[in-house]
Amino acid sequence: MSSVWHDAVHSLNQSIAIIAPDGTLQLVNQSWATQASKHGLSPDWDRPGINLLHVFAANRHNSNPLLQHLLQNFNNILHGDHPYFKTEFYLDLPQGKSWFLAEVIPFTKQGSTQIRGITLTCSDITEFKNSELQLKEVISKISTLEGLLPICAVCKKIKDDHNVWNPIENYLNQHTCVEFTHDICPDCIRLLYPKYSSILDHPNNSEQNPHKTCLCHEHPDHPNNP
Repeated sequence: MSSVWHDAVHSLNQSIAIIAPDGTLQLVNQSWATQASKHGLSPDWDRPGINLLHVFAANRHNSNPLLQHLLQNFNNILHGDHPYFKTEFYLDLPQGKSWFLAEVIPFTKQGSTQIRGITLTCSDITEFKNSELQLKEVISKISTLEGLLPICAVCKKIKDDHNVWNPIENYLNQHTCVEFTHDICPDCIRLLYPKYSSILDHPNNSEQNPHKTCLCHEHPDHPNNP
């Protein structure tokens, strides 16, 4: 059974390390050793016998907040103050940021409360983190209109927070994610183009007419009209 567990643990993509109560690195799986070498953390992070607490303490005054965070929470877990700890962090690599989830879990002997050591796992969550960041970016661009909007009763322009009157299309484009396409409603067709109002009453006849006229050309503001 121990051979099966050994092979299973070393086949995982998740990096796993077993740490003694004094901070000594006892065991690592193949993924842990591979990732440590890949990211320039070898030999301090992947050699059994290395004391990680000493490594953290020696670097506590550097600018890496992750090491300080890990040192504090390692000690809290070893003293029984916290039952569990996890944190997300990233490494700047030539191909971009790689995100990881580190989890620190104490383990005890069955039937005892004495902590025998810590299981430290590290998972690559880059794909999920990038999706999360993209989703947050999309959500940040979505604005919800609430409250009362001053709108002109005649031209329908909306007054913004700077007391500027904006066409309704411009205002909604600035404050929401909607885009506009323009059409003509039946009431405006009857008002502006009365000679074509029969199209509304007999739509089938207009579809059979191969010489349909574009109504927009009839508008007095159209550039083709004198």
